[in-house]
Amino acid sequence: MRAHSGEAPSRTDPVVAALSEVVGGPLGDHAAGHRWWTPARVLLGATAVALAAGMVGKTACVPSGWSKDEQPFRQLCWTELAGTSATSGAPPHVTTWLERLVGLLPGTGTVATTAALAVVLAVLALLATAVLVRVDARRPWAAAGWAVGPVLVAHWLSWELVAAVGVAVLVLGWTSGRPWLAGVGAGIGAAFALPVAVAFVGVIAVGGRTRDRIDALLAAAAAYVVITLPGRARSDGVDTGSVWQLLDQGGIDASTTTRAVVQLAVLAAAAAAVAWMVRRAGRPTPLTSVRSGLVMVCAALVVAPSAPPELALVVLPLAAIAVRRWRDLLVWQGLHLVSWVITGWYLGGGLVPTIADDVRAYWLAIVLRVAGLVWIAVAVLRDVPDDRPEDWPDDSADDDAVEVGRGEADPDLDVLADARHPRA
Repeated sequence: MRAHSGEAPSRTDPVVAALSEVVGGPLGDHAAGHRWWTPARVLLGATAVALAAGMVGKTACVPSGWSKDEQPFRQLCWTELAGTSATSGAPPHVTTWLERLVGLLPGTGTVATTAALAVVLAVLALLATAVLVRVDARRPWAAAGWAVGPVLVAHWLSWELVAAVGVAVLVLGWTSGRPWLAGVGAGIGAAFALPVAVAFVGVIAVGGRTRDRIDALLAAAAAYVVITLPGRARSDGVDTGSVWQLLDQGGIDASTTTRAVVQLAVLAAAAAAVAWMVRRAGRPTPLTSVRSGLVMVCAALVVAPSAPPELALVVLPLAAIAVRRWRDLLVWQGLHLVSWVITGWYLGGGLVPTIADDVRAYWLAIVLRVAGLVWIAVAVLRDVPDDRPEDWPDDSADDDAVEVGRGEADPDLDVLADARHPRA
């Protein structure tokens, strides 16, 4: 069997190709890789830089120790780690235990605790990068969408990062034939952000056997119970960023039943789109599975009763792998970041209305958030069946792609060490 070389983004993506001109242009035909500078190491370094940039973005709140009511939102430096959140919901009670644990370290006060928790989350963010690099061995650079994503820079100092890491583990577990690992990732992720459960359903719907799905579901349920047993995350109904909040502020009071019916209808439509996508793709592949999860979670977030900006972290690992064009990734994240800024100004009282109770400026933030999610979902549906780069040979004899979620390894492959690469 002949090994296919990995995809070079500077040769396949117009945006990356244009940016590469700064360092000499796209990868040449005779370029040789460096034995030490592997994609994983480069992207881990890039992730560290992104995390540092995110820390710098919170420095405006450090002098006051996040003690001012409106400043964190006006200056876009709020963080759940310091007790300021854009939503009235709460993370699982285990986070309180973690806060008490880091409180035993040298240093006292909100800033010291936040810094200690940031170290823990930074390690998890680096872990997510290492995991995503391994999801598709032919496209390791796809993980750059996570490693240097503006959404990661803006929001990684939040408990939703744990949910995002859970999504990354979910994807790796299912696409490498380890349903129990996928279930553990999904269960932990759902405990911190419930939309992960919808992404889980989308991912395991593609490929695999019935037994694999049962194993994944059992593992997810067990992990969820363990994390939430000390106390579950709570939600106070319609909240920040939700289309239901927009309707409520616009004078349209949707009942709980109405919301449930609309949510089910939207998820059903997304499921139909996923079924069409899988049929067009021809066979289950890791890319199809990730795309399925992305479409489902986007649909869930469009109609979610609460959608604070930090929830975009749940989408980012899936989008990084599923979306082939950086243009689409940047459009979604650009729309989201504008929405984030407007949301912060609104919560901080910076958007003082000219008319009493006029919140139409804030509605723009909700519309932009939804538009970004729709954009990214349409992008992956539009690319079907684009699961193979154009420069890959199309010879079935050398086709070493692993069918996703089979639960057993191909005898010629070592999926644990390098998914879908033939052994020497």
